[in-house]
Amino acid sequence: MAAERIFDSAIGQLFARALVAIARADDQIDLEEGLRLQQRIELRTGSPMVLDDLLFVEPLEPQWLGEALRGAAGPFRGAAVHPGELAAMIVSDGIAVVLAKGYVSEAEASVIVRFASALGCSRDEVRAMFSRVAPWLGTLV
Repeated sequence: MAAERIFDSAIGQLFARALVAIARADDQIDLEEGLRLQQRIELRTGSPMVLDDLLFVEPLEPQWLGEALRGAAGPFRGAAVHPGELAAMIVSDGIAVVLAKGYVSEAEASVIVRFASALGCSRDEVRAMFSRVAPWLGTLV
């Protein structure tokens, strides 16, 4: 896992909601996925988030994340995470979360790609991210 941390609490919340959306893509989150999800969120944000609270929040759509991050960016704003860096975190952590159950479904891979694309990554960039984390997933992109 990359060592990047998310210090902005609003971006951390969006990151957590993106991981939940990825884990939910196959319509279920089993115990192992839930534990890995909570672990990855805590490692990236530095603070625990109650998974049950995240599950009751409206599902995050990839385009909303892209818009929110663009709104937080600017020369005088405190957006500590570049969209490309956040995309890389979402790809690597999203794959790690769903692999907790032993495989990545096509639906989960598709949601990961949608989040990375919404953050401005091209298909080639997403393929490169996949190849660093799980080379066999490149065929799904």
